[in-house]
Amino acid sequence: MDLVFDICVNIMIWMSHLLGITYKQLNVILFVILHPIITLVLYFLYRKYKRLYQSTQTKN
Repeated sequence: MDLVFDICVNIMIWMSHLLGITYKQLNVILFVILHPIITLVLYFLYRKYKRLYQSTQTKN
């Protein structure tokens, strides 16, 4: 597990240098802003397609 964590941290450090921001700023952007947004979008898409699937099942 330590190896996976270290690889992820190194990728984030590399990305922060590439983007010209700090590691902490990238961490906030990814895990405080983007991750919750992506999670909410996927949740609402799941609900939409679940309702769509259920409505097609009742018609058959």
